[in-house]
Amino acid sequence: MDNKILSLLLSMLMVSMAAAGCLGGDDDDTTTTDVEGCTDSTATNYDADATVDDGSCTFPAVTGCMDSEASNYDSAAVEDDGSCEYSLTVWHSYALDSTEEEAFNNVIANFEAAYPNYNLDVQYVPFDDLKPQYVTAAQAGSAPDVFRLQNDALGEVAANTVGGVSIIEDLAPYMTPAELTAYGTSMSGVTVNGKILGLPQSGDSLALYYNKDVLDLVGVDYTNISSWTFEDFYGAAVTVSMASDDHWGLCFPYKSAYQFWPWLTGYGGAIFDDQGNPTINSASTVSAIQTIQLALYGQPAGGSGPLPDGSAPSVLKPGCDWGNMEDMFKDGETAFIIQGPWAYGGIEASNVNFGHTVMPLSVLGIPFSPFVGMKGWSVSSGSDAKGASVVLTKYLSGYDSQVEFAKTAKLLPVMPSVLEDPIVSMDSVVSGFGAQMARGFGAPAYAAMGSIWGPTDSMLADVFDNGMAPEDAARKAQAAIEKALGLTLTVDDDADDDGYSIDGANADCNDNDATVYPGADDPEGDGIDQNCDGIDGVDVSVTVTLMVHTDDSSITGVNFKGAYAGWALSAGSQDGMMWSVEITVNPGTYEWGAEDQSTNWLGTNCEDLDGTVSDDGSNCEFTVASDGTVTGQTKLHVMVAA
Repeated sequence: MDNKILSLLLSMLMVSMAAAGCLGGDDDDTTTTDVEGCTDSTATNYDADATVDDGSCTFPAVTGCMDSEASNYDSAAVEDDGSCEYSLTVWHSYALDSTEEEAFNNVIANFEAAYPNYNLDVQYVPFDDLKPQYVTAAQAGSAPDVFRLQNDALGEVAANTVGGVSIIEDLAPYMTPAELTAYGTSMSGVTVNGKILGLPQSGDSLALYYNKDVLDLVGVDYTNISSWTFEDFYGAAVTVSMASDDHWGLCFPYKSAYQFWPWLTGYGGAIFDDQGNPTINSASTVSAIQTIQLALYGQPAGGSGPLPDGSAPSVLKPGCDWGNMEDMFKDGETAFIIQGPWAYGGIEASNVNFGHTVMPLSVLGIPFSPFVGMKGWSVSSGSDAKGASVVLTKYLSGYDSQVEFAKTAKLLPVMPSVLEDPIVSMDSVVSGFGAQMARGFGAPAYAAMGSIWGPTDSMLADVFDNGMAPEDAARKAQAAIEKALGLTLTVDDDADDDGYSIDGANADCNDNDATVYPGADDPEGDGIDQNCDGIDGVDVSVTVTLMVHTDDSSITGVNFKGAYAGWALSAGSQDGMMWSVEITVNPGTYEWGAEDQSTNWLGTNCEDLDGTVSDDGSNCEFTVASDGTVTGQTKLHVMVAA
């Protein structure tokens, strides 16, 4: 066969076989190759040809605020873009339209310029209202993030809790050693039980302001006033008061506890002892009140006053209080007021010719030491932005803030370095009040301090409004303080006003409960001894015969006496040399004695029921047990001199 024909036939055969395969033959030996890559169309490296995702997809970064405390927190953000904003509520107590408020506004403006991502809701709360309002708001979950408070209230406020957590944040974990060092010793005034409850921003204390024109008018030389004794000061006040019916030597809020502290310390007194126990009931308190009474009421003739008859005029304006004190000073109606640095700007603006200095020494030669308080800034433990709140708190209490307040409002800085500022160091007001602060005493940060103010104010009102004797008012205040603190009462005072004191034979067995007193109704079974007989509701009355034995014929009558009200006895019957009387008493211990017809006490030679005779110089005493058993001394022997 021709080779050409053979080649043609072979070619046709191969084409035919290929066609058969393409038409659906049973054998398929073709393969498909997978293309790997990013198959997510939202990815930046999406591969449209990829058939298998190889995990290489990359996505655009979600930027935003990643701080959960921020008001614009973005939980989806994976990269912080620095856009975080913080919304904080701030409570301040600077008096409106005062230089303090001016300084505060300047500080806030500077902070907002330095921290533009902070949105501050600044609210004014009057000083006296801020503490109770904060406690109420914190317990309701609506407290401000940052608030201003005086240091002596920190312990009291921090004792309040929500869910077992104090309502004031402990700032110790947020402070560096360098930051703590910058505040010097002032940190001790804001630290309670090792917790830093705030950062101090300013200190203050009372000092003596004097009106130069008023003193010049009556010829009082005040060139050395900073070294005056109390006699110098009082003499100047008397001179002014005697010169005119329209002038007074002194005006200060004499019914204010805050104003009372310098007088108390001037007589060696204190608010607490070294163990933190309240000590308002003291001879120092009584002396301090009596000195204020002398200034307020003057001295009658026959005393040691400067007038020829030994009298002295009133030098303290009656009714003087925080509201009218500065007005009287500005109007030239008083020579002296006792006030703090916060009042300086307003007085200076009135163009009064005045000065300020330390308070004088007391008659004991002790400085009248004012209460040195600090005010500063604290953070609420309920804040949703504690970190941001701490940043703001550090700024409000920091160096720049203290410099601004010293310059603008004359508030005394607590950072030692601030006093070295060129302008601050040259300020006579700051340096002058600083000298008075050096004579003061630090405000106690005890939680108990919150229970001191009210009773002390009431004590002064009891004296100056109600005419109560100073010693009685002091005892009443002490009892009220101890009662408020849950302490055992240490004074003989009717703290619950049920008419029975806690001392003596007629003792109130519970002076914190007005339903418990000797002779009260005592229902059985309630577990309470309402009538102080030692028994709950059981009336065990016992007849006891008391006897006085005497052979003194001059005795014609015997009055049996008992300190226990309700069984003070009249004369008994005579049987030879024995005078006796029967009494009915409930269980308890009783002192007794007797006197003759001339009220002469008949001695202490007592005989026990078992015949034992003793004379230890005390009254006779017997006891009735709860089961009615009588023990002790029921007979008194009158010893007649041979």
